[in-house]
Amino acid sequence: MTDTIFSVKLISSVPFYIVVLLLSFSSNWKAQENNEILVNTGNRNLTVNEYLYRYEFTPHPQSLDQKSFDAKMDFLLTLIAEKILAAEAIEKGYENTDEFLRIMKYLKGIYLRDALYKKEIKDKIEIPNELMIKSLDRAKKKIKMKFIYSDKKEEIDSIFSLILQGNDFDSILSKREEFKEQINIKEVSFGDTHILIEDQIFTLLPGMVTKPIHLKEGWYICKVFDVEKISLDSEIQSKVKKILSERIEEELYQKFYKDFFRGIQVNADRELFDRLVESFYNYLSKVNFEVNDSLKSNISIGEEDINRIESVLQSDLLNPFIKFNPDPVLLKDFLDDLKYGGIIFDSNKLEDIKRILSSRVFNFIQNQLLINKSIEKGYDKLIDVQQDLNIWKDYYLSHLVMKNIYLKSEINDAEALEFYNKENKKVQLPDTVKIAQLTTNDLSIIEKVLGRYNAGENFIELCKEYHIADTEDYISDYFPVTEKGEIGTIAGRLKINEMFGPVKLGNKFILIQLLEKKAGTKQKIEVFNEAKEDIKKILKTKKMFASLDTITSSAAIKSNLKIDFDLLNRIKVTDVNMMVFRRFGFGGQLLAVPYSIPYTSWYQLFLNRLKAELP
Repeated sequence: MTDTIFSVKLISSVPFYIVVLLLSFSSNWKAQENNEILVNTGNRNLTVNEYLYRYEFTPHPQSLDQKSFDAKMDFLLTLIAEKILAAEAIEKGYENTDEFLRIMKYLKGIYLRDALYKKEIKDKIEIPNELMIKSLDRAKKKIKMKFIYSDKKEEIDSIFSLILQGNDFDSILSKREEFKEQINIKEVSFGDTHILIEDQIFTLLPGMVTKPIHLKEGWYICKVFDVEKISLDSEIQSKVKKILSERIEEELYQKFYKDFFRGIQVNADRELFDRLVESFYNYLSKVNFEVNDSLKSNISIGEEDINRIESVLQSDLLNPFIKFNPDPVLLKDFLDDLKYGGIIFDSNKLEDIKRILSSRVFNFIQNQLLINKSIEKGYDKLIDVQQDLNIWKDYYLSHLVMKNIYLKSEINDAEALEFYNKENKKVQLPDTVKIAQLTTNDLSIIEKVLGRYNAGENFIELCKEYHIADTEDYISDYFPVTEKGEIGTIAGRLKINEMFGPVKLGNKFILIQLLEKKAGTKQKIEVFNEAKEDIKKILKTKKMFASLDTITSSAAIKSNLKIDFDLLNRIKVTDVNMMVFRRFGFGGQLLAVPYSIPYTSWYQLFLNRLKAELP
């Protein structure tokens, strides 16, 4: 077999939190260092630290006062159920299933790269005192300037020569294209422009011009028209420190990149890559994806799509794809990266698919090298990494239990008929809702939409502008809250005109607004077959939650569950309702914490059983 050589390229990303709902949240949960035990469930504890971390980074129902004891208690019961069901999953061996191992391997890689970035780059940021002094001096000035631009060195040198000969800067600029965007003089404060431009303009007096300055996009000559003095305050000083930190971080990153990736070449299996490209091409050719050119929307491929493509490549999944020595990476590992991280194509043409997949292989190789280095340095043993991964572990294990209970909760025709007759041929239909839904694969669109919505713009109009075209319509028909999975469940809890999101489904982000709601009614249906499927759905849901309540309450009894209600009452939480996404060092973004739909029904059964066992 032939190989394809992939050389490593630049990875450009910086880790930070993005608050995408309502207001920013600046508290650092780990800084509080409150490791008091809030809940004990046998060999599993829930600390105040973890509770606050999950609570503050999770959106909550608007119907409850978020600072109330009831709101804190409902969320606590949801987390307790998650931990109890995770323990049940381990007993049943779910942590050894392929489904669980694959998602956790993907998540571990993201957190390991982030730990490497923090230790090797972020933690090494130091601002020299002389640099701070020089920068604060620049921060006292506001430069008023204009510029001449050219993407040709010969032209900019010629213009500079004319200026040196006494030709007027303004006269030259007035005849150029860039003059149109400079009718008004630009005001530049410290940090507003590229450091190479900043280094020159902040040393000039009014009337002076810079030498030609070469940036990536071309060459600039700048003229200073005025220098305004401003006074320093604490806000400006904080801004200066932040700007310097970011610049030093970028320098450290570039040095790390050059040192780490120097001379590295990694081989990928060419034949396997070609079959991968062919499989994607065949799939994208058959599936009806619509590309909205006006929005520059792309073809977004998520978990369900990758599962279908994976089924075609079944015989190749365990074949070595990336030839690391001594441990090659299998094709299924690369597909997992696409499955959980998503991939976007700008067309379904063969050459474009090949180009995008080739680029993704580059990125995957880079990530694997970084993961290996992080493990080599022992960063997989860091407490922060283990804590974060344990939260996701509990979440996914608990959902495997729920999923298996649902799959086993089958309802036959006889059970449905018995219910039909018992209810006197009347069926309680679920509430139905009508929603506006904005779907995008770009988190920056979510931030932009939320900003404009909070500024008073209409959500439906924003949906028209930003909703991607290859998904269902942005205004739904009425549908039962028992349908559409998580979207239906959330919509059923919203008030009219209340908005929620983003919800992450696959590699898409969704904002929803409840437009209308109709209460479910009891309807008499004379013919059983007309009601059979609806009855089965109702009974299956009831059966699942009955089983779930029984398993959770029984496990809570068995674990000798203890809750410190006094400590819960004393915990101070904010009333900022938001969902937070975390961007990781060396790339990748996830919800800062898993979003768990409230689940509290098990607790009353637990109390009843506890009471029944008292002497």
